[in-house]
Amino acid sequence: MNVSNTNVYNLKEALVASGFPFRCNFCAEVFDSQVKDFDNPELNVGKLALDRAHRLVNAGDDSSGHKNFLTGILVSFNVTATNTWWMQFERYHFIQIVSSQSKMHCLEQLMGSNVATEHVSDADWSNLHDALCEYKNGHITYDEFVACCPMGLQLTAHVVTNYMQLRTIYKQRKNHKLQEWHRFCGWIETLPYAKELIIND
Repeated sequence: MNVSNTNVYNLKEALVASGFPFRCNFCAEVFDSQVKDFDNPELNVGKLALDRAHRLVNAGDDSSGHKNFLTGILVSFNVTATNTWWMQFERYHFIQIVSSQSKMHCLEQLMGSNVATEHVSDADWSNLHDALCEYKNGHITYDEFVACCPMGLQLTAHVVTNYMQLRTIYKQRKNHKLQEWHRFCGWIETLPYAKELIIND
């Protein structure tokens, strides 16, 4: 498991916007100035917004709507993980896989990659190699060849999600048996304000 090229977008805007329910009038200039002044310690904008956000993530359960501003904090990253992990990861609904390695186009090349095969046993590797020969000789179909793909084979994808979904993932997977989830949750812990907004035990 490897997570790289992490980018967080719209963090300040979402934290400032978390105060919208208490504003009777919206002023674009005030919003823009608060976002611009977020990091100015003398104006205290960021501290006030973060304190409010922290109160909101502690208000009610995750279905209450208080935490909805977390959906506006977007995260993009590349992740390399096994087939086993990908099958579990793809159950989450607010994950956008922008692009990923294709077994159809890359499986033969992946078979020679140390990164892609570090979790594949010699026996599984041998079975996949035999299946490839059978496929190339026309003895089995492509579907039968791909069905021989080991669950330990690693694939990389570029993903976009948000803090709300990462909060759900963290709560559900931090104690999972699969060690890849521990590494992924460790990466979540490194995101800006993760302790206050995502982990929040």
